[in-house]
Amino acid sequence: MTWTWLGIVAVLVLILSCYAGYRRGFVREVVGISFLFLSIFLVWTINPYVNQVVKTQTPIYEKVRGICENGIQDYVTEQGEAEGGTEDNVIAKLPLPEFMKEGLKENNTAEVYKYLSVDTFGGYLADYLATAITNGISFLISYIIAVIVLKIIVCALDLVTHLPVIRGVNRLAGLLLGIVKGVIFIWIGLLVITVFCNTQIGAECLRMIEKDTLLGFLYDQNIFVKIFMSIFYSA
Repeated sequence: MTWTWLGIVAVLVLILSCYAGYRRGFVREVVGISFLFLSIFLVWTINPYVNQVVKTQTPIYEKVRGICENGIQDYVTEQGEAEGGTEDNVIAKLPLPEFMKEGLKENNTAEVYKYLSVDTFGGYLADYLATAITNGISFLISYIIAVIVLKIIVCALDLVTHLPVIRGVNRLAGLLLGIVKGVIFIWIGLLVITVFCNTQIGAECLRMIEKDTLLGFLYDQNIFVKIFMSIFYSA
């Protein structure tokens, strides 16, 4: 079993979530986790619209694509010459999470080239990564909007005041729900790291995730990364 400092941070998040759940108890923790799931549902609802605005009404997509294109073109040239020019070999050497490499290999087809409106391998890599990263950014924006909206509603209705506190089983159940919340928060953190995979800090964090047993497992199970960073999510 391998640990990194990032994995230790994840363990601390889980411990703090468990402790908070134990202290708050089941009833209050149900309210908290209901709020979290309601936030995710609201994100799921508004994200396609936010995604469209981000891509068409802001310079985010073009800036991300420019960064990806500059990095990819140099990398394709260097790796292509070193590996004999095979596209799968070039993809395998990219400093990206394994699921993104698999996605790049599986979608390296004429249909996807047409979908992305590209006609070169370098253009495909740049557009694929830019689309995935922009989708991740739109999720984070949607999540922030959802949390703000729900907090305003909760404050207005005063839903979480004077809830009953039951001891014993109530606290144990709260602890278990705390674990669930902790995992969800870690998933969101891993999504943020993936969005910045083309930066030095993001790439270093991803390397630690691959080495770390716990984080590697949580990353492989991360539904947010798999769904919201899919290039076909907004289609």
